[in-house]
Amino acid sequence: MKIDSHQHFWRYRPEDYPWITPDLGVLQRDRLAADAQSGWTEAGVSGCVAVQARTIEAENADLLAMAAQDPRIRAVVGWVDLTAPTAADRLAHWAEHPRFRGVRHVLQGEPDV
Repeated sequence: MKIDSHQHFWRYRPEDYPWITPDLGVLQRDRLAADAQSGWTEAGVSGCVAVQARTIEAENADLLAMAAQDPRIRAVVGWVDLTAPTAADRLAHWAEHPRFRGVRHVLQGEPDV
């Protein structure tokens, strides 16, 4: 069994993905599991880990909804504001979902303090 361990999915809206600049024009469209199917089949991939592409908790819900519709999305790595006073509660909330496996924090674009 092969698993793609880092796959992004989104319904593209420019205001939601400001990091997708004009030089990344190929990314300026929806990216859903169905779009990855031919590549997965060719590579012998049977599933993936969906990884957040936006630093908002709504992304977690979106990816989990996609996972509920597509069994090839085996796990979700989402986002929680780990600096917030409510971080422990938010992590506990998301941990209730069987496919939610972790969080990541992207430093790209943040000031270097």
